[in-house]
Amino acid sequence: MSKLINFTEVNPISNKQNLIIKNQIFSTIKKKDFILGKSVNEFEKKFSKLSKIKYSVGCASGTDALILSLMSLNLKKGDEVIVPGMSYISTGLSVILNNNKLIFVDIDNKTGLIAIDKIADKLTKKTKAIIPVNLYGQKVDLKKLREVVGSKITIIEDSAQSILAYSCHACTNNKSNKCCKKKMNEKYSDISCYSFYPSKNLGAYGDAGLIATNDKSAYKKLLALRNLGSIKNNKFTLVGKNSRLDTLQAVVLKNKIKNVLKWNNARRKISNIYDRNLRDIEEIKLTKTSPGSSRHLYVIRTKKRAKLIDYLIKKKIMCQTHYSYSLNQIKPFKKLIKSQKLVNSEKWSKECLSLPLYPEIKKNQIYKIIDEVKKFFLK
Repeated sequence: MSKLINFTEVNPISNKQNLIIKNQIFSTIKKKDFILGKSVNEFEKKFSKLSKIKYSVGCASGTDALILSLMSLNLKKGDEVIVPGMSYISTGLSVILNNNKLIFVDIDNKTGLIAIDKIADKLTKKTKAIIPVNLYGQKVDLKKLREVVGSKITIIEDSAQSILAYSCHACTNNKSNKCCKKKMNEKYSDISCYSFYPSKNLGAYGDAGLIATNDKSAYKKLLALRNLGSIKNNKFTLVGKNSRLDTLQAVVLKNKIKNVLKWNNARRKISNIYDRNLRDIEEIKLTKTSPGSSRHLYVIRTKKRAKLIDYLIKKKIMCQTHYSYSLNQIKPFKKLIKSQKLVNSEKWSKECLSLPLYPEIKKNQIYKIIDEVKKFFLK
């Protein structure tokens, strides 16, 4: 009887690492170092060093990272913020919760990323920020994006799925499908927002997030905003919110982060196996992806998605959809904004399917998935 192939695993670590984390958690509890404790600062420094960015601010979640970033801009009610049509609800929700006007731009039909060539038509005098989403782990071409939006519009990267991904767009079309690994955080964006939800490439044991920037003034402002408007000693200078990174989660993250580059490489290798074996199936469209992607998800598209899901579940292969909606179709948003037709985003929401992808998946399981997908389409 075949074993169940899970959709994902929550970054299993070595027994040695697990023991270190347990001991540090107990030590934190013993010292009562719960709120913005020592481990928060240690994790922030490690993150900055690995991601090659000057400043990092830990916060409560990836959603809060987006909200705090928008709060730091002092936007007025009615100011416009552009987001892609394909993302998790948090991207659009952050704009609504900051009392700004949500403007959608459709996605590129090959990559699923925001269609940079469609942004210019959506720019107005009220456009103050844009949130490009590094969907499935692939970074948006920020150089091209900056050329389109100019220097006055703030670029806030939604990097929830692209931790320690490389932004080597010149490598996208090379024949070897290898990344030069020369660029990680280019200076074309102003702020990057990360999520450490348990299933992410770097997952906490609960909710956690982080904001990264090279701007010192933004950094100091964000330190206060995440802590009710105070950097320290209850000296309140801003209207902030309670969104501190929990010290116990920081303990987990500061120990796990050293594995991320290795885990990302493993994900790329698995994705390449999928690519080589699925690219010739006519009824499947693969997602065009740069070699430097963190490969958070492996997403295919097919018009037979519902039937394929049922078939794979019967074969004990778990899969998911990311996402079964486009943001313009979400009920709460439809009530707040005028109808905006997004052809590619809506099409992707009906066809996309994520196959199992995680560093610990066994090679025989990968080929089992491939064989079953082939059987479904070739029967």
